[in-house]
Amino acid sequence: STLQTAEHPAGALYDVQALLQPNTDGYYLKTIAAIEEQFSDTEGKTKRLFLLVNPAWRDRSSWGFFGGAKAQALILDRYTTTYALDQFVVRGEKVSLLKSWPDDWAVYVTRNDASADKACLVTTFKNRPEYKDIDAVILANR
Repeated sequence: STLQTAEHPAGALYDVQALLQPNTDGYYLKTIAAIEEQFSDTEGKTKRLFLLVNPAWRDRSSWGFFGGAKAQALILDRYTTTYALDQFVVRGEKVSLLKSWPDDWAVYVTRNDASADKACLVTTFKNRPEYKDIDAVILANR
């Protein structure tokens, strides 16, 4: 993992910091807290765009038993998912779950038939759907 910073001559408002591929180690939770002490989108702090890039962070369970509560408070409850793409198989169907801000979570299915090269949008969800929600959609669209 790495912390990348791009500073603009006009000031922090135009800067970008990106923490790429941090894992669930407590070190990264401390790093995020330290970055937010200097720059944040909260009142009284200098504004700077801060990106957290990690495809493995999905929910509280991503941090295991001991780090989940802290990660929930520091990251999951405070940062909005702006882009995510997950792919998996449900009932033999290839499913792509896409979140692209400002849109809702979209569920695409690639069928195991003649149209297998084309993903079709089957539904959207306001919040990230659970596996059981996607399973129900697959069953309803068979």
